[in-house]
Amino acid sequence: MTARDVAARAGVSVTTVSRVLNDKAVDLTPATCERVRVAARELGYQVHPAASALRRGRTGTLGLVVPDIGDQYFHRIARGVEDAIRPQGFGIVFCDTDRDASLEDEAVDMLLSKGVDGIVLCGGGLDDDRHLRSRRWHNTPVVTIGPHRLDFPAISADDVGAVAALVRHLHEGGRRRILCVAGQPTWLVTKQRLVGYHTAVEELGLDDDPKLVVHAGFTAEAGEHAVRQARERGIDFDAVVAFDDYAALGALHALQALGIAVPEDVAVAGCDDIDFARFARVPLTSVRFPTYEMGRAAARLLAPPPGEREEVVAAFGFELHVRESSAPAGRRG
Repeated sequence: MTARDVAARAGVSVTTVSRVLNDKAVDLTPATCERVRVAARELGYQVHPAASALRRGRTGTLGLVVPDIGDQYFHRIARGVEDAIRPQGFGIVFCDTDRDASLEDEAVDMLLSKGVDGIVLCGGGLDDDRHLRSRRWHNTPVVTIGPHRLDFPAISADDVGAVAALVRHLHEGGRRRILCVAGQPTWLVTKQRLVGYHTAVEELGLDDDPKLVVHAGFTAEAGEHAVRQARERGIDFDAVVAFDDYAALGALHALQALGIAVPEDVAVAGCDDIDFARFARVPLTSVRFPTYEMGRAAARLLAPPPGEREEVVAAFGFELHVRESSAPAGRRG
């Protein structure tokens, strides 16, 4: 069956059939629209999405590239993107890169080959974005979330200020040697957050021992290993600040397994304020970024709602959520 068959059955033009079945019949009567839909059902006719996309010169999809879809930080971003574009009929193609530059490159290749209408790159640049800076994008709109070295519209959060605020908070509780469980040194988000750590340590006159910075990862296993490694090397510390809540929870687990009381002996704080943070055995202090709003902002830059003139916020702050894991030295609660 074709649109011409539906038009003949309903007694209307092919253009009218197209407008009704593509939800663009704003000036047609309800009776005409119903007649077209009844005719289409009776004939078993359906609009072919791929053919419609070709005619429109768009696919109705956005690509979302994330470092780890299992990380709640990116869940919230994805939800923000999806909620913003769903009313406009867009879908999302998800790509998980596992924080691997070659996989990120492959993901972009795949999205471009599918002709997506735009791409959101999340999580901060890997290896200084060298693999992405020289590639061709074929005029596909791109928006980045997090620190990147790409010449595209960017949505950013105050990573520097967030980690500096955590260090200041720990210092207020009497901590002076703060173990920094960072991400890998080639990740731009690690570099940004390290600036916050070193800025606050210098500002407060705390111990700036290079051994206090351990490059690990953004998993519980990485955080646990970093703390055990520090203890095995005889590194003394009275607080841990991790650049990710999963790593912070792993650090907290390692400390408790080693018989070190949290927060009486060592305070712990993390970043991103995932839901698990407040339900930990010792509720975790963390900074929260408005990731849902960041996702919505990225989507609105790529696919603004029709007639929408509101300016999109591109730079976001953070909230410090203080919990039991960072109570002042020597006491709990």
